[in-house]
Amino acid sequence: MKISIKSSDLAHYLKTVCRVPDRKSTDVFGHLLLEVDSSQLRFSAHNGHKQMTLAIAPDLYSLVGEAFRICVPAQKFDSVIGALPKDAAVSIQLAETKVVIASGRSRFTLATLPAEQFPVMEFTADQSKGDLLIPGETLSASIRQIGFCAARSDCRSFLNGIFFEFRDGTMTLAASDGYRMGVIDVPVEGAPMQHFILPSTCIEDVCQFVGSGPVLISTSGSMARFTRDGGVLHTKLIDGKYPDYRRLVDSAAKGDVARVTRDDLAGAIARVTLLSEGTMPLVRMTITSDAISVQSVGGGVEDVANDVLPCDYHAEPLEIGFNGVFTNEIIRSLGDKECDLFFNSSGSGTLLRGRNSASTSFVLMPARL
Repeated sequence: MKISIKSSDLAHYLKTVCRVPDRKSTDVFGHLLLEVDSSQLRFSAHNGHKQMTLAIAPDLYSLVGEAFRICVPAQKFDSVIGALPKDAAVSIQLAETKVVIASGRSRFTLATLPAEQFPVMEFTADQSKGDLLIPGETLSASIRQIGFCAARSDCRSFLNGIFFEFRDGTMTLAASDGYRMGVIDVPVEGAPMQHFILPSTCIEDVCQFVGSGPVLISTSGSMARFTRDGGVLHTKLIDGKYPDYRRLVDSAAKGDVARVTRDDLAGAIARVTLLSEGTMPLVRMTITSDAISVQSVGGGVEDVANDVLPCDYHAEPLEIGFNGVFTNEIIRSLGDKECDLFFNSSGSGTLLRGRNSASTSFVLMPARL
């Protein structure tokens, strides 16, 4: 069978599915499974922890000849397609045990592996612990809004991912690295399903994969599946009990509120951290009834940055230290023009929320100055 398709159309799909393979691997985990028959053209990738399958829209390609299934090296295949001129006509066909890619006067021959070596990650309907239908755009936006708070290589494995919790009418996502935590509540329809922890290594894969159409989330205990039109993504889940994030948010919410303009605060912190030294640039905040003073920490005696911005605060003055980078990441992720900071003490977590976005909360732990 011969496949004819535009290089840009194929590259669009490869950009997503080629996130999965282990590009340093020479075995099947570094390959794409290419499946072609009279009704479909699809690519699958598997790296031992997650598997993605994408079917290319039928109106983007044409097929001639007999069906085939073969594994092609992911990095080489992706690189070849990406190097071709935009919108160039590309033909792909199997010649004995090799795949031949041709475009104009360019011709590439790639060694392959048998399709039988490609592993299968799947669970059946009777193994399912529940499912939920949600718009892909809503899911990806929610993950991105708090996903940066998730740890990547913490010894506490349960922190290396996003916690999905389901209750009647609400899906809650929580992520923390021990220094900061993000929590977002998303209205959903359907019965509660199994809670799970999505690995940090899969966060961006899910966001790239789901698109804007409806996505069905299903679980089977140790595995989650995200199904969209023309594609399926399976991933193994992190085993462990997630901390009681609600208790931390509720405790921080008891603090005294300082109301500030989001962009003013973000700009002040960004400027001040330019003169804060160390691998974790710190800032000192002094909060009074009408102003927040932001000062650099750790620079030279003569190299000091200080910025002052107005605020609305009705409590005793407070001085507290924060990691400047962590603080700004949180502030910039708040969607409202005004944000509320709930201060308890210089030694406990501070709650940050958009003025009109109570469904999204961040708790930032203080730094020792």
